[in-house]
Amino acid sequence: MSLRLGPAVILGSTLLLGSACKKSEDPAPEPSATPPPAPTEPAPGYTLSFLEAASPSGCTWIRHESSGTRKPLATVDAACERLKLAWGPRGRQGLVMDRGNGELPPRAWQVDFESGQSTRLLLPELGHTDTLGFDEAGHVVALVSQLEDLPRKMESGSEYFLFDGKRFLLPEAEGSPGLAHAYRYEAGQWKHLETVATLYEMDGALGTEALATASRLTSSTFSQDADRLSESELEEGNEDAARLDAVVKDRGHTAYGMWVSMETHQGPLYSWEATGELPTLMLPLRWEVNDRLVEPEQLALAPTSTVALRMRGRLLLVSAEQAARVYDAKTKKRIAALENVHGTRFWPQQRTVTAAAPASTVTGP
Repeated sequence: MSLRLGPAVILGSTLLLGSACKKSEDPAPEPSATPPPAPTEPAPGYTLSFLEAASPSGCTWIRHESSGTRKPLATVDAACERLKLAWGPRGRQGLVMDRGNGELPPRAWQVDFESGQSTRLLLPELGHTDTLGFDEAGHVVALVSQLEDLPRKMESGSEYFLFDGKRFLLPEAEGSPGLAHAYRYEAGQWKHLETVATLYEMDGALGTEALATASRLTSSTFSQDADRLSESELEEGNEDAARLDAVVKDRGHTAYGMWVSMETHQGPLYSWEATGELPTLMLPLRWEVNDRLVEPEQLALAPTSTVALRMRGRLLLVSAEQAARVYDAKTKKRIAALENVHGTRFWPQQRTVTAAAPASTVTGP
């Protein structure tokens, strides 16, 4: 007996067969997408201080924000290379000092940051003004060196200077003896604060830094920048020095010196330190990226450039003679580049100092 299939069965079989064929033709499901990388933490903001040549002459002190905002603070008739700066303790005023040269005496201007007005400040007539700064009350203070027109006297085998009716014993050490004076500017006049006998022109000489007043200044044209990195010399045979020599086949200059290391929260930073009358940092620069010693990206400075290196949090500032670079040391990325600028540094954070006067100090009324 033959088996006959009805139309319904044939139709159902056809639908099942078509469904099976369709399934076999469907593309394979897409693999799950790789999760996007975690967003990179943006670099913190910053504020810079630098000097820029003015047109047609002179130099302008500028406050520069990471947002790109630039505020000119003062323009003075002096070359940018000769200027030194100081900041008032409450961040409302500053000082610009022209160190002068053999033909030009030192000059100074007091600057109001809010109004952008600068006023010429006449310096003490006595001696040579080496340093200007601010005390905690916001008064301008001058530290003055005096090596000439000093009468010497001898008594009981001891030599001393006679100044303003007081005796100042000459230091018993090699060097050029002289006096150092401190003055405070009040009501348009310089008030004498302190005088000490000291030594000049020798290694380790204190000069005007021998004054107790010098240690009480909150900021001065001579004071060390708190953001400057401290260097540690890498002696010959040091493992890191050997790695650097292996990586840097040609430094791009022949300046005699050695490698130095500077510790940061993001690992060490290495630089060449040229040996001279004063040790000077210069290129090459190297830091660790993925277990390799590399130059900071897009540094774009001449191999003979001298540099100052500063760290504020995770930000590294590389200041050259007429350029500056800002890096995020955490990501090792360059985040800013400035050209034709001088003396670039982070805008100082406010601070106070207290220091007791040494017993040997003679203070004025």
